[in-house]
Amino acid sequence: MGQFWKYLQVNRDKMRNILLIGDFNSNKIWDEWDRWWNHSDVVNELKELGMESFYHKINGEEQGKESIPTLYFQRKIERPYHIDYVFGSIEFINILTKLEVGTAEQWLDISDHMPIITQYKKY
Repeated sequence: MGQFWKYLQVNRDKMRNILLIGDFNSNKIWDEWDRWWNHSDVVNELKELGMESFYHKINGEEQGKESIPTLYFQRKIERPYHIDYVFGSIEFINILTKLEVGTAEQWLDISDHMPIITQYKKY
């Protein structure tokens, strides 16, 4: 998340009408307040730019309190985390028609990460 935080500082002006999708390897549960950035800082900066995590917006869950994991660390069911995200601007939230996180039963043989599948109306 630190590298993305640095990128965000330099490229804030480019964060309009976009999707940011991927493995951020980060979650609020690991925030350390003695750093000059953390997961919550990045989420707050993105929100200031009009971007939110679709998962959290749709499911009404708080960062760090996710009920659906996107990673099973070392493919172990007993080590679930939510570290993959789809962040986007309001233009995309308004046309989002589907958000689904893959299940361990379907995906764990292929990857320790579960896909976040999104679908949109034509823009």
